[in-house]
Parts: sequence; structure tokens; C-alpha cells
Amino acid sequence: MPARHHVRVGWACDNQCVFCGQDGAPQQALADPRVALAQGRAAGASEVNFVGGEPALEPKLGELIVHARTLGYLAIGLQSNGRALAEPGRVDALVDAGLTDLHLSIHGPRADVHDYHTGVEGSFEAGMRTLAAARRRGVTVVVTTVLGRSSMRTLAELAPLLAGHGVAAWQITWLRIAGRAADAFDRLVPRLALAVPFALHALDRAQRLGVAVALVGVPACLMGPVAVHLHDDRSGAFSDACAGCAARDVCVGLAPEYLARFGPEELHRRTDVPIASAMSPALARMFAGPGVLAERTVTLHPSAAAARLHLPQLGKSRPAVAEVTAVERKSDARGLFPQLDDES
Repeated sequence: MPARHHVRVGWACDNQCVFCGQDGAPQQALADPRVALAQGRAAGASEVNFVGGEPALEPKLGELIVHARTLGYLAIGLQSNGRALAEPGRVDALVDAGLTDLHLSIHGPRADVHDYHTGVEGSFEAGMRTLAAARRRGVTVVVTTVLGRSSMRTLAELAPLLAGHGVAAWQITWLRIAGRAADAFDRLVPRLALAVPFALHALDRAQRLGVAVALVGVPACLMGPVAVHLHDDRSGAFSDACAGCAARDVCVGLAPEYLARFGPEELHRRTDVPIASAMSPALARMFAGPGVLAERTVTLHPSAAAARLHLPQLGKSRPAVAEVTAVERKSDARGLFPQLDDES
């Protein structure tokens, strides 16, 4: 079956995600969505995803879903952060129009974590309302969570939350070093060897609860024996340590910026190929991907050691006031130990 056809309906987004890879991307003129839908059917696609920006901001989205159904699309999905869909009756209207599945972004198990990453207070509650409304109507829901420095330690808490709300599949994806994530590289990007075990533990927990899982964008040598989903459209860099690795043909490598900052010490050759994901192709096709990414320049250094010398600092250190005062202070020890004052 051909890959899902993607139809972009706009560039606007109502979140301000700290790691947004689309921030600053060129916003080219978009084709008429109806024309794009017809082109997909002519190419043999029977499934479609509406993407953005945030496609739920499009007021005519329901009409486009009806049109997609009229053209013969059998599966009609929507990639969304869930905020605009939380309006009363919005999910019901789209399902009545023909929506079959929903790809949500959820970046934390609680409001404080999720809202920090989206930059919008209340976004977690809105997303959870959308998830509940979609599941009430029988819509298949899949969820993506970005793996970064500020999200890795809460991933395990997400597993039972998503399973309890009937999420069919969960994808944890290594953040793209583009847009805002490139601007704030040192604040957002953790060491893989530290972050990946959190992700693997969370995915294992979710899988045991009946959720199909995937880990995307991580080198094969760091995935261990856990069943993983290796398919990804990014093409990374490799080091000398990767030569002769049995998993080289299925590995996405590393972002060159990561290698330049941290070096290749975390990488090693595998003697086997990681187990393929148990996620069905039908579920995997519901994940719409990151969209058009912004190109940002991340300062590269000749070595990881040189990069560490250039890490940003939050202000400059200075001596405490008491250490630079010109007033001489007599020690209390002078009275207790007179011999210290004896200059003879």
C-alpha cells in the first residue's frame, strides 16, 4: 500500500513549543487542499493525513474531510496538538465528517511538564479533553512525545496515562536539531546514553499495557534488546566506531551537530540487528512526521573537547563580598590562642 498522502492546510500554530523545528521554516505558498487531495488519489493513495502548522485552526477542515471521503479515501487522519479541537463539539463534527484517526502531540504526563514544553498554559488539559472526546467516538489515537533533556525523566509516567485513555500507539522521537531546538541546543539536547534508557523503560512499560510503541531518531547501537521501530526519514552522520556494525543499514546515525558537541564515545558496533517493531504498518502510517523544518546554524567545533570549552554560561562568577572587603577583621581565635599573636 502506498504511504499516506499528506495535505498541508496552513502554517499557523497556536502553541510555542520550546523545541519547535518548524520555527522560521520558509512558508511557501500552499496548493489548494482540494487539488492536493485529488493528486493523492490519482497517485493511488487511499489514506491521507491533514497536517500544518496546526491544521485544526483551518475553519473549513470539516469540509475538506468530507471532500476526502467523497474522493474515496478510506482513512482520514489529522495531526494536531489538540488545543483547537478541545472546543465543545469540534471533535464530534470532524468525526461526523469522516475523520478516522488522530495523531496527537503530548509531551508530559502532567500540566506542568506538558505546558512547559508547549509554551501555553492550559494546553495539557485541552489535549486531554481532545483525546477523551476522540476515544468516545471510536477514533484511533496515536501519540508522539519528543525526547529531550526536560522530558526524559517523566516519560515512564506517560505510559499508564496513555494506555488508560485507549491510545493505540505511542512514538517517542529524538528531537530534531532545527528551529528553536538548534537555537537552544545546550539547554534542550541531553546525552543520548543518559536519555535513551528513560525512553526504553517508558516504551517497555507502555507495551506491557497493550500500547504499540516506537523509538525514532536514535542510533541502533543505543537501543538495546527492546523491540523498536527504526524507520525514520532523517539521515545522520556516523563515526569510525560505526564501521562494520551489523545494524548500519537500518541505523539513522546521529545529527552532525550532536557528534561535534559530544563526540562518538557513546557509539559502538552491534553484532546483531535490533528487533523490528511490533507496531502494525496501519498504525505506523498514522504518524505524520515533523513537517518542514527550519534551517538554523549550530556552531560546530573541531572536537568535542573544543565544543565543551565554548558552552554558554549563565553570568560570570565573582568573589563573595566578604572576600574582597578592605576592612580587616580580627579572628576570634586571637583571644583564645594568644601564642598566635606572639611575633617573637
